[in-house]
Amino acid sequence: MKVLVAKHAGFCVGVERAFKIALQEAGNNPVFMLGNLVHNKQVVDRLKSQGIISLSSLNEIAPGTTGTLLISAHGVAPEIYAEAKKLSLKIVDTTCPWVKKAQKIAADLTGRGCQVIIIGDRGHAEVKGLLGWSRGKGIVVQNISDLENLSIDQKTCLGVLAQTTQAEEHFENLTTKLKQRYAAVEIYNTICGATSKRQNAAVELAKQVELMLVIGDKMSANTNRLTELCAKTGTETHQIETLQEMNKEWLKNKALIGVTAGASTPEWVANEVLDFLRSL
Repeated sequence: MKVLVAKHAGFCVGVERAFKIALQEAGNNPVFMLGNLVHNKQVVDRLKSQGIISLSSLNEIAPGTTGTLLISAHGVAPEIYAEAKKLSLKIVDTTCPWVKKAQKIAADLTGRGCQVIIIGDRGHAEVKGLLGWSRGKGIVVQNISDLENLSIDQKTCLGVLAQTTQAEEHFENLTTKLKQRYAAVEIYNTICGATSKRQNAAVELAKQVELMLVIGDKMSANTNRLTELCAKTGTETHQIETLQEMNKEWLKNKALIGVTAGASTPEWVANEVLDFLRSL
């Protein structure tokens, strides 16, 4: 059995940056993170083990509490910054630069009176933040049916951007249909460059192997996207969070196995899977 690893896999620059910043802040008590700093349970658990406190809402912080708030790599709405300042918290922003770019575009478009269309996963942390930067006026388009249900005046300026972890093909399909329906459409491809490279490398590898393993958390949008794209090639594909989810039955009679990992999957988790496969 031979194991091949995708050329681009694992921690992206934005996630690695957020993780390092969080670890640097860990000694300054108390340090809070709103939601998950990145979408990976192993990373979040490691941060918690360093004393970082996970919050689902800033309301959980008692008035008068001093401390540091880590803004996640997915970014947040402007209101969160305002709330944190009211609480006199030190703000350490780990928002991915690609997400920051998308936030600025959403704010600028709204300021110009354009209708912001966000192609992304409804309910995802990044998309919620982008909606905030569009002053709550953005519309999320997740699929074709969402697009067909749009009721926007033909004269309205539309500004279209993407959740940074969307698949290029999906984004292009939806933007093409939007341009067919509306006259004034501005397209901003805000898909992260690392995301595109990771997706292309995974698909190319999936076409060469008999089994494709995608390592990453189910709450990670970019990891789920890798799984979908690899499965579309027709190659047997499985997504696992850790080695414990490995099913040895998948490996039977497989001479060539491909492995990739999501942008929020830490090296230590991926290496555990690779070490096991190589030991066989």
